[in-house]
Amino acid sequence: MKLTADALLSSITNFPQLNRITQPKSELPPIKVNGIAKISGQNKDFGIQVNINNKSFRLRYPAGIWNRFPKTHRKILTENISFSHTFHLPYVFGSLKKMQYNIPVPLSEAFLFKSMSLSLPSTAMMNDYSSEKLTSVLLKRLFEVDYIYNNKKTDIPPYNRTSFSDHAIMPFTFGKDSLLTFALSREMGIKVHPIYITEPEFLFEAAVKKQLAKNFRKEFKVKIYFLKNSLGKLRDPGGWHGWELQLTQYSLMLLPYVYAKKAGYIFFSNEQSCNDSVIDDEGFRCNPVFEQSHSWLLQNSLMTSIIGGNSLSIGSLLEPLYEIAIMKILHHRYPDIGKYQSSCDLDAKPRSGGRWCEGCSKCGRIYIFLLALGINPKKIGFKYDLLSRKYKKLYGIFSSGNIKDYYGYDASGAGSDEQIFAFYLAYKKGCKGPLMTHFVRKYLQYARKNEKNFRKKFFGLHSAKTVPDKIRQKVLHIFHTELKDVQ
Repeated sequence: MKLTADALLSSITNFPQLNRITQPKSELPPIKVNGIAKISGQNKDFGIQVNINNKSFRLRYPAGIWNRFPKTHRKILTENISFSHTFHLPYVFGSLKKMQYNIPVPLSEAFLFKSMSLSLPSTAMMNDYSSEKLTSVLLKRLFEVDYIYNNKKTDIPPYNRTSFSDHAIMPFTFGKDSLLTFALSREMGIKVHPIYITEPEFLFEAAVKKQLAKNFRKEFKVKIYFLKNSLGKLRDPGGWHGWELQLTQYSLMLLPYVYAKKAGYIFFSNEQSCNDSVIDDEGFRCNPVFEQSHSWLLQNSLMTSIIGGNSLSIGSLLEPLYEIAIMKILHHRYPDIGKYQSSCDLDAKPRSGGRWCEGCSKCGRIYIFLLALGINPKKIGFKYDLLSRKYKKLYGIFSSGNIKDYYGYDASGAGSDEQIFAFYLAYKKGCKGPLMTHFVRKYLQYARKNEKNFRKKFFGLHSAKTVPDKIRQKVLHIFHTELKDVQ
């Protein structure tokens, strides 16, 4: 059943499910901490249980997924998931001096220590560099806590699976990146098994995605799995600590699906801009999304293969592309898939009643990209004119306010040129409004001067280290074909 964009839009606007959702209070779980956290993990019939002092947290898998995961691997996965979801707790509970694990030294320890260390400059930036949250202070905190393990030998999982190189597990969000990854995989003949991981803080987003998933399944005959990450309750409520290792945690959490589907790949959807970095106020190099960088993706692939006991490859088909190029290819080559795009986190009920809050920087970024490409934002669910003056705060290039109000590249300024380029393309297409007038006054001369370089960078093809060898040339050919008219 092929849905038109209008039919899809109607099906996820003002639907009653949102009215029945009560967002839980953002607060720390009731864990009694007095300088020490005693942590253990147990593999159960339902999945994994993590115990912290007086409190237990459970990660439940569908029976058909968990039962197909080898028993020889469950203990090792349990240890590493227990560690990965609690490693950050000294930042959440300030009194912690000792993390005592009733597990051997986890295989992921060195990997996660590196990822956390190189992610902390971004956490400091998102916390507005307050005196307690400077990069140097956060790094000092990492070094002053004792991580203690039992004296048992660390087990190495045996190699124990058959994989298919034409099957892939994919964290799936209905964002532009995951939609294009799905579309490319489908064209390459790779069977994708999409999995949406629900975080406790984003129940409104999950409700919207479930409605999209119903329509998506009808149209493309693809089941989207939903996995509830109850261990996400351990993240800093309303803050940034605990999100540094999110995608690495997901890699481990997806291993039972890898085995159940005999998949040869996990496909993340990390684009070229994930490698961009800036220098923070203390002189530390800051990658706003280090976990999505291609250097970390390669190490994450190695770590997950070791823990999973297999030759799994983690990669990204989108590494060569910047965001605006992703939008161009998705909506030009795959419009039937692109119409499902929903990139907003929705941490509250959207006032529009649809799939965009239209009040965050991510919405602003997608909105101006659509205008730049000549696409009417209303076709994918936007209701308001985000070029009106009151939406100035959504765009990093105009913001002079508190930096913690913005996300990722909007906070760091790493994505400023791409946003300026998008405004310039929208301006050339005749888009008008108070913010366009502001853009003309502030950036038009700069954009004109750099148009050639902007086109080369943002519509060009870049490194492709994490694109699987077997399909790399086919993927690059598609990109070249779709972008040659705008380069």
